[in-house]
Amino acid sequence: MDKNVVYKSREEDILMKEIASSSFITLEQLGDIKKYYDESVPYHNFLHALTVAERVLELWDEEFNIIEIRSLFLAALFHDAWHSGTAEDLDEFRSLDIAFENIEKFEQKYNYEWIDFSVVRKAIIGTVFKNRSKNKDKYAQVMADVDIHPIGLSFCEFLYYADFAMALEIGQSKPDGQLDIEEWFSNISYFKFLMWVNKEIFINKNVRKKLLNNSLSNIKKYLTIPQNNYCLEDGTSVKEVFAFWKNNDATLEEFSKKFFK
Repeated sequence: MDKNVVYKSREEDILMKEIASSSFITLEQLGDIKKYYDESVPYHNFLHALTVAERVLELWDEEFNIIEIRSLFLAALFHDAWHSGTAEDLDEFRSLDIAFENIEKFEQKYNYEWIDFSVVRKAIIGTVFKNRSKNKDKYAQVMADVDIHPIGLSFCEFLYYADFAMALEIGQSKPDGQLDIEEWFSNISYFKFLMWVNKEIFINKNVRKKLLNNSLSNIKKYLTIPQNNYCLEDGTSVKEVFAFWKNNDATLEEFSKKFFK
């Protein structure tokens, strides 16, 4: 299996339009931020940044004021800037520097007001240091949790937005850039780790009730897929689902209709 993947441009377009309709940002401004992301990266790309930003908008309630939400929102859009997608050492630290520098430029270019840069910095740092048990800062905790939001959505969205893309990135970090999907399913150390820490995921209370309430059930379902044939409940092999996802510019809706009727 090679390391290339068809970028989900059509799903990106859907999310850009939905986010632009929020009045927090324009399509032009989103297009300006997109230039800081590499479409050849399977997971840490602009589609991921858009999904994190979309989830931030769902947090706007009595817990956060408008300045906090706008700051978290902008942090989400920039947080993985120029991520290599290969799990390189210090990769996300580079993203932190690139993001903070260019958020200032973005603010000045578009006169993007009502931003608290201390919130922005703490939020992005939360996506770099994901030790939820030790990080006590509210904004860092929230962004760290929102950053892994796909595991708390439906099982279908978990596979579409996170699992297969992360599998490819793990493969790209190997010398030959290869990863067999069966190898990924037999290891999946990241998700096993999330289950192992005190048998629960450290989730900030502000996020748990809205975004990650299904996290444990989705991971348990994922971990209990029969290892002998790697099939989903309807008998479809995981390798078949993976091949379709990897080779097609399918939207989430199309992916869902095909495999999760």
